[in-house]
Amino acid sequence: MPQWYQIIGVSLLNILLSVTIQAGVEMLFTEVFHIRSALKVTTTLPMPWSIAKDVIRGLILREVYIKLSKLVAKYSLLQVIQYYIHRFLLHENSNILSRLHNSWFHSVTAPYSFVAHYDHPASYIFFRFLPTYLPSILFRVHLLTYLLLLAIITFEETLTLSGYASIPGIMLGGIAKRQDRHSESQGRGNFAPWGFLDWIHGTSVGGDVVDDMKDEAEKHQVKERGGKALENAKESGRQGLRSWNSRRKSTKKA
Repeated sequence: MPQWYQIIGVSLLNILLSVTIQAGVEMLFTEVFHIRSALKVTTTLPMPWSIAKDVIRGLILREVYIKLSKLVAKYSLLQVIQYYIHRFLLHENSNILSRLHNSWFHSVTAPYSFVAHYDHPASYIFFRFLPTYLPSILFRVHLLTYLLLLAIITFEETLTLSGYASIPGIMLGGIAKRQDRHSESQGRGNFAPWGFLDWIHGTSVGGDVVDDMKDEAEKHQVKERGGKALENAKESGRQGLRSWNSRRKSTKKA
């Protein structure tokens, strides 16, 4: 198992590598091809609805990849969900990416937040960087929107690989547990963070997404809180109805 300083060093190297690639793409577009930049960089700020739309679209399309070269792996699909890339590219013994991913990322069986960016650079680029960057340049989102998207993804990955102590929220708690089980099992299952495709394909480890949601709901006492909220709403309605009847009777007497 690598030392903590090695993990931090490789993580920072991968982040710098992704920044270098982005800068290189921008230079290639603007200085070599003399076309508009890959990301929209203007003094006009995007509208809130435009930001929300691009962020949601980016998060969804982050799960989607465009066609992969057969030189990388024997699986070549027009649109590949992140689940399939993780399962078939990074956990298939017949290709070099899987060997690199398993010998680097899966050398850490108890994940913590810095491990989110700890992987061999080739695996990191395919699994962490491209799913975020490609949709952003495909739709040419504004730079501020792209930075917001990165902030959301960073926050999610920080919680997901926190080692699972006590993560707020029903969905995030399940994501953290699934990632923990994925690392403990050396990549035997739980290939996608949200768990729905693992549930469909039967590759969940240590319980599926439905079980996790039930556990988290019980932990957060969703039923009890929902029942109390419903009772409070009913009581407020009764009080309002009594008040309205009292006013109506007073008006008739007058």
